[in-house]
Amino acid sequence: MRTTVLRGGDLVDGTGAPPRPMVDIVIEGDTVRSILPSAPRPAYGTVDEILDARGLLVIPGLINNHTHGTAYGPLFPSAHEGLPSERVRANLDRHLLEGTTTVLCVDGFVTAEAAARTADDHPMRVRLASCNTPACLRAASIADGAGLTEEIRAFTAHRALAAGAVALGEIGAGHTLGGGGASYLYIPAEVSRRTGKTITPRQADAIKIAVLGRHISSSSFDRDAVEEALVGAGLAEHLSVTQARALVSEIVLPAFDIALDGLTEAADYARRADVPVLVHNAAASMSQVAAIAATDVRLIAGHSNHASFDPREALRHAERLKELGATVDVSTFDTFGARRLTTGPELLYAMLRDGLIDTISTDYAGGHHDPILLAVERATEAGVVRLPEAIAMATANVADAVPGLAPRRGRVTPGAVADIVVTDPARLSQVDTVLIGGAIVVSGGRRVTAVERAEVVEAYDDR
Repeated sequence: MRTTVLRGGDLVDGTGAPPRPMVDIVIEGDTVRSILPSAPRPAYGTVDEILDARGLLVIPGLINNHTHGTAYGPLFPSAHEGLPSERVRANLDRHLLEGTTTVLCVDGFVTAEAAARTADDHPMRVRLASCNTPACLRAASIADGAGLTEEIRAFTAHRALAAGAVALGEIGAGHTLGGGGASYLYIPAEVSRRTGKTITPRQADAIKIAVLGRHISSSSFDRDAVEEALVGAGLAEHLSVTQARALVSEIVLPAFDIALDGLTEAADYARRADVPVLVHNAAASMSQVAAIAATDVRLIAGHSNHASFDPREALRHAERLKELGATVDVSTFDTFGARRLTTGPELLYAMLRDGLIDTISTDYAGGHHDPILLAVERATEAGVVRLPEAIAMATANVADAVPGLAPRRGRVTPGAVADIVVTDPARLSQVDTVLIGGAIVVSGGRRVTAVERAEVVEAYDDR
């Protein structure tokens, strides 16, 4: 059995405990054997490889419980046509280089066979959540459904859980509940089809809110706001207010009530199956989410910092969910980078400052998500959270919230699987090294291929 020593790094172990400076982590095979104070002449017995981590920060591999486009199959809970396989692998590479070693794909209609093919093609641990319940399937078929096949339709949530899915989710989603998916995907596409004009996600979102409001209701229609949004998007000469109202309503409303009912249906199913359910938590679904949280289901309230919330509304809602025992999840979205829909980190920071957050994920943000470690880096710099607590939100807390997702992972402690990240303590998002099961898969910030890894192992074995 190979023995590897990660030497001299400062450890934040994922438990929330204070950092441990200058430790040596001894790894046997795929498991952390021991953690010792670093010594000039350590006595570990036979060691196959020593990795120098002096001056660097060592943390558990991140566990991301809300990803899209990370397994072969339909994209999103609207069952949009799946991404090309090379794009899926590129998405997984991106997560890996950001320090993530386990992802939960919440596209919801991915089959076990497709997940197995994904796992064969990438070293990252990929697990599935299913949203293939009757109401969610109906909502997907109405909203999009282009990626559905008879095989996928037959791969029900019951079959998915029997085949190894670890949760139900994402239930609802912005693509069937009038959220970000409608704003960055469906509304711009339909505007382009009808007018030949290209609009941004933010412009589409302004039109959507003017027509249906943040809570998605036809009674929220505001003619003056629609006129203003059309002018802002450069569409005033191409769409009338009536046409814009019809366009948005035809995209969002047909699936909306069915998708909303799907939240309760899926929660009931998850309770019977004794698995967590991850739901789309946003202004439009918050009442249903709170009602579900009041039951005895293991609820994960996804992206509770959703841009549709009024900040005070979001904080009060998260407080209530915490009181009811739900797991409050937040997502990085594109908060620090592209900002196609988000406006900044203020709500995220407020929730961290108030101690309302359990887990941190990325979501998709139309393919523009920010790294989890970037959010941790900025939040700790802003003084709204301590580093050990923030790391726990992206590691151990996630493993605890979804028991089947990452067993023996999320902590760097003796007996844990050696999924480990080494990064720059001054710039957490600059990941240097990633180990999965004790094997190096990222080195120097670059993906290490299987061939390169074999060459390294052979070189050490020949010493």
